[in-house]
Amino acid sequence: MRNKGLKMSSVDNIQIRQTWIEEQIEKYSKELGETEDNALLFLAASLLLNCAPEDIEAEDIVDGIQDKQIDFIHIEDDQAGKAEISIIQSKNTKGFSSNIVIQIKNGLDWIFERPKSEVNKISNPSFKAKILEIRTLRTEYGASNLSVKVYHASNGDKTMLSAEYIEEAQALNDKYANLGFDTFSFDQLGAHELIELLNEGDKSKKKINLQLPIVYDINRASVMEFSQGDTKSFVCTVLGRDLAKAAMTEPRDSIFDLNVRPYYGSKGKVNKDIWETSTGSEAERFWFLNNGVTMVCDSFDFTRDPDNPILKITNAQIVNGCQTTVTLRQALESGELDPAVKVLLRVYSTDNPSLVDKITLTTNNQNKVTDRDLRANDPVQRDIERVMVEQYNHFYERKNKQHKAIRGPNRKRIVPSPKAAQAYLAIVRAKPANARGYLGAIWSDFYGEIFEKASVADLLVAYKIYQMCHAEARAAKRLKNISERERACRVYGIFHIARTMGNLTLKDKWGHQNMESVEKILEKFEDDKIPLSLYENALSIVMEIREKDEKSHSVPAMYFKNSISQRNLNSKIKG
Repeated sequence: MRNKGLKMSSVDNIQIRQTWIEEQIEKYSKELGETEDNALLFLAASLLLNCAPEDIEAEDIVDGIQDKQIDFIHIEDDQAGKAEISIIQSKNTKGFSSNIVIQIKNGLDWIFERPKSEVNKISNPSFKAKILEIRTLRTEYGASNLSVKVYHASNGDKTMLSAEYIEEAQALNDKYANLGFDTFSFDQLGAHELIELLNEGDKSKKKINLQLPIVYDINRASVMEFSQGDTKSFVCTVLGRDLAKAAMTEPRDSIFDLNVRPYYGSKGKVNKDIWETSTGSEAERFWFLNNGVTMVCDSFDFTRDPDNPILKITNAQIVNGCQTTVTLRQALESGELDPAVKVLLRVYSTDNPSLVDKITLTTNNQNKVTDRDLRANDPVQRDIERVMVEQYNHFYERKNKQHKAIRGPNRKRIVPSPKAAQAYLAIVRAKPANARGYLGAIWSDFYGEIFEKASVADLLVAYKIYQMCHAEARAAKRLKNISERERACRVYGIFHIARTMGNLTLKDKWGHQNMESVEKILEKFEDDKIPLSLYENALSIVMEIREKDEKSHSVPAMYFKNSISQRNLNSKIKG
């Protein structure tokens, strides 16, 4: 019998985590109607992409015959000259086989090197389409503007990689890191890493109270204080190592609970620059080259002791500068942070929640931010959430994984804001190519066009139509007796089919002036009375325009992002 005071061993710990992953795999296998092998893939992909497993797009699943040990490829194309490619190979085993690395390397060779004549012979249409899309982007943007992330996922223990595995992984990294990509990485996702990703959104909120040393000189102006109404501010300089230590406060990362922008890893451009500046020859200039960090808190108190100047902060939250802080923390933990690094710090004390929201929004401009998190607290987003649950009994997710605790049949009532926005843009605003394009534009270029004009009923019906098309796209992976054109339209033309279904259903009459008809369509969706023939008729129309444009636009993934497909479809259905 084990003594009560004996600590859990690393073997016990990994076995517990493997059991947890097995339970997650079993759960998603049942919910998605997938094999347990595929359930692991959906789990890993959803954790990396920060979405629910059921929201994984059918076009990203390339698993099947002649997949060359590549199961998943997701391309984030900003349509402004840069793209990020995520590639996953998953095996529902409790280990990491070196043979899989060799097979992944072969798969990457097919993606990036094999002649097009050989690629065209691949009998896996999904894999072939992704290869052609990647090569088109490489031609248009240049390899130096592509970031490639490759993952080997299993329920294994990453700390127990064999010498042969490490050798093969190094060979893979050495080859592809020198092919001119902006960044290239090959990583393993085992039970420990998957659980850590699962836990990121589950950390309990805790008040973080800090006693932060600051850079203070009584002989010159080194701090600034200002107050007005219910708000006080304090501006100062802190050493990078002290800020990094503050970010180590447990529960880890709780100090970022109010931050709208998650930390995306050291491979992102801003993070890479922060790392190089904070660990390199320009560390002394860090204060001038970085935008600094912004905190909000309940209260602060400054001890003006020239020998030990301390800023006491109650309930500290970093609302801007998450990437800076976490990168400095990583540099400190790895022993590479230069002790000369200093950081500009702004601290705001207020009990006004609306002001906190405004501070969060207006200070997040170090990157060009166009993601959903920055808009999550907008009044219009809160209004949509309230109306959707009160009037239509659906759960609008204005924040990522906001309703992930909901299980069972009610999961179908969750409406993720990005998908609802894409659906509305495609169907109601008649812009399916824009909807299929860069998701970030939803929250910038098209934000007003979508959310400032949409009725909640329109948004919900558009999402329901999209859901139907999404389900058919996933089903297309299993259909054998269909043409390559039909498969491409089902999978890549999902928003074009949805746009056509909306037109066939309501003749493009949306909004408050046609609310009764819109809500009747919603009732039909609720009662499962939307005929499959509606989808099939829309598919036929989309296939017609695809056939006409196929010779001039051979890559379906690129075609359905092109405005030509949008223009030709709208011209056809409007007669």
